[in-house]
Amino acid sequence: MYEELIDGIKDGIEKTHFSLHGENFEDGRIRNQEYFDLYLKKRDVEKRLMRMSIYKGEEPYYQPWVEMFSIKSSLMFDKKRFNYFDSEVEDVLLDFFTSRMVQGSRIFIEYQHDKKTMKELSLGVPEPCTRLGYKLFQRGFTWFKDWYFSEGFHEGNQKLQGEKPIDEEHGRNQIQHINNKVTNFLENLKKQKDEDIEKEVIKRGEKILENIRDRTSSD
Repeated sequence: MYEELIDGIKDGIEKTHFSLHGENFEDGRIRNQEYFDLYLKKRDVEKRLMRMSIYKGEEPYYQPWVEMFSIKSSLMFDKKRFNYFDSEVEDVLLDFFTSRMVQGSRIFIEYQHDKKTMKELSLGVPEPCTRLGYKLFQRGFTWFKDWYFSEGFHEGNQKLQGEKPIDEEHGRNQIQHINNKVTNFLENLKKQKDEDIEKEVIKRGEKILENIRDRTSSD
């Protein structure tokens, strides 16, 4: 995973209307960790989109991780504003990294400039039902943690953590936990009629439960 991700991001991700690539690679503060800047290029203009970190892991004690932070929510290209969140660029980037992440690996994504995710988490929406969390759930992540405050000296800003299951048994248990949490959340919403919760949150929750039912029926 580690070498594939590093080599892949150095070579770059080429799409019709944009490209992404890493620069300024340097060793991290712990062994087997590497930091770099991720650049977005559109219409021959190149700008730094975020800072990233990839950790190789150390078997059998520590699993690999990918971290995205210092994300630029918007950038100007030829006097046109590009918004990162909910863009094709975000989906391409998530696809590139998460499809190459092994079972048990983790992803950490800062969300303090992702206004929709921040609002939803602040209202108590289950992580998989949030804008960002749902994208991670769709990509095979079944355990979540909201790092809404630092617990030490190096965590940085608010971030959402997603983790892929270590094995099938852990995956089934985590999926059942998500099922229970989302079911209770939607049932409570019907009783309380919370007007601050937007309809798209409910739709995500319903899609998650439908997805889980499909998984269960196919097992």
